[in-house]
Amino acid sequence: MLGHTTPFHNCIFLYIILNCLSFHVVQCVLYPYESEVRETKSLNGLWNFIIIKDRDFNINKTKFTRENITKIPVPSSFNDITTNSTIRDHVGWAVYWREFYIPKQWKRSDIRIFIYFGGVHYFSSVFVNNNFVASHKGGHIPFNVEISYSAILGLNNITVAVNNTLTNYTLPQGFVTHHSPKWHPTGFTTYQHNCDYFDYAGINRPVTLYITPTTYINDIVVQTDFENNTAYVNYEIKVEFNQSTTTCDVLLKDKESVIVSNNSKVSCSGRLEFSNIHLWWPIMSGHPPGYLYSFEVYVADDLYRLPIGIRTIKWNSSSLLINNEPVYLRGFGMHEDSDIRGRGFDNVILARDIELMKWLGINAFRTSHYPYADETLNEADSLGILVILETPGCSIDNFNDALLTEHIRILDEIIGQHKNRPSVIMWSLANEPSTNLNNSAPYFRQLVELAHNVDTTRPVTFVTSQSVEKDKAVKYMDVICVNRYNGWYQYSGRLDLIQDSVIGEITSWYNNFSKPVIITEYGAGSYIGQHKLPASMWSEEYHVFLLLEHFKAFDKLHAKGFFIGEMIWNFIDFNVPQEYFRPGRCDKGLFTRDRQPKPAAYIVKERYHKLKEKFNNYNLSIKHNELDNSCNDISVRLI
Repeated sequence: MLGHTTPFHNCIFLYIILNCLSFHVVQCVLYPYESEVRETKSLNGLWNFIIIKDRDFNINKTKFTRENITKIPVPSSFNDITTNSTIRDHVGWAVYWREFYIPKQWKRSDIRIFIYFGGVHYFSSVFVNNNFVASHKGGHIPFNVEISYSAILGLNNITVAVNNTLTNYTLPQGFVTHHSPKWHPTGFTTYQHNCDYFDYAGINRPVTLYITPTTYINDIVVQTDFENNTAYVNYEIKVEFNQSTTTCDVLLKDKESVIVSNNSKVSCSGRLEFSNIHLWWPIMSGHPPGYLYSFEVYVADDLYRLPIGIRTIKWNSSSLLINNEPVYLRGFGMHEDSDIRGRGFDNVILARDIELMKWLGINAFRTSHYPYADETLNEADSLGILVILETPGCSIDNFNDALLTEHIRILDEIIGQHKNRPSVIMWSLANEPSTNLNNSAPYFRQLVELAHNVDTTRPVTFVTSQSVEKDKAVKYMDVICVNRYNGWYQYSGRLDLIQDSVIGEITSWYNNFSKPVIITEYGAGSYIGQHKLPASMWSEEYHVFLLLEHFKAFDKLHAKGFFIGEMIWNFIDFNVPQEYFRPGRCDKGLFTRDRQPKPAAYIVKERYHKLKEKFNNYNLSIKHNELDNSCNDISVRLI
């Protein structure tokens, strides 16, 4: 339970008992779109904030005075806001709190009140008016909290306790090392994590208060298909209600708000059919990209509008196809990372990033190494940007049952959250796991089976850094994704070896596993203003030449018929933990951390736009029986 908290006293007393912190899975979350019956109210802004230095915080009563309070903006990571290194480097509990008002029209018996959290890293417990209301585990997944019974008319207070400690059984993993007190203070520890990025913490994504009627739409599952000029939308609607029966009315509207199909049934599942369809196509494909219909659901007094795209994904031993046309991915991996905000969501940063993506001419990105904010993925849906959506399983190396259970829970939540997105074309289970270990094989086999059982419409992969001879688990994947840094980590400084090395290894992956192959990371670091003639590592010239050598290899690989994508590491320079071999930054970005182009960005822009012209006029004959057992040859464009 939470002790009495009020902003009118000079002191704040916070009591959190360990029993309150048992974490439970929170159901799939519909994004809090407004409608005629769903009002929303932002809880973003400056929150009161304090870090907890007491390691036993969750079992002891602690008293805080106002002298310890800092104002931290939400959404943002707390690490880089202040001038205090203790806050920047804090690992453990921190507490946020603020006031908000419930208006008179919201406090009615036929209204339910919720709070949507876009993402809180990593463990979180939520209290409203000193009542424990929910907890969540996982820093990159939205969750809902119902506060109908805790909220009161008028002034309310909300407290969110956050713990960013990673363990051997979280995704990603982290480790605390206890050191001998011989030369250090008693109890001295160090903390590190497997992920190669600064693990920004706090309430990183928006917080939204919203209302629904008592009987409300809780989840929607949509799967689309088409044949010739007829579209099929299969749907299932889940409803929370206070009555034994309910009716779902469904409308599908185009971009001009014209009804193209509708259905009304006692059962909240069914199928819509309509003709004269607009397919959802990727950007830079030669088709109008990102066409979204509005899937409108009416249940009792509730109304929810879900943007959906009509598209299919198919794959075979050498290709990935969107709407029966092979696709060649060109893009990058990236991070949610920016100055001062850390991993905190910011619409200004999102708008700039989208502009840079369009300027470069990409058609895809990977959410390395965790799912991104709903707002980012909403833009991908509407623009036609293809997304490989990755779990937070970064560099995992402990394949025991406890971690598998956690990985399954998080994967299930992620698929449940993003299942309806047309932009999401592939689930990535992990980045660079230690799949050279024998026990990684049954671990990933079970994850693949879960993903396929929950979602039959998308391929499943993980991103490997192992060699083709040593990887024990990649055989279970539908698509092979490889990170490889020729000319950088492998054969450092040797531009002359890149082409043969890339072509030889990528071909070997296909020859061994007969799966389409993507190179999901390659690249070099470069410092702005660092010039060398002849080119050498870390110079802007070397960065450019390394990419050009890879481009030559990729063109030769694509001609072989199984190489389906090239994704640079990284889009933007990003922060890493303090270390002696990098100056606090990964400098492999095409753009600086303040979103300005390096010379490498210009040659990537030139290549990606040329690839668009090449592939939009490129006819590829494939056997349709690789897809649906038909023996007809079809001629399709590569997009």
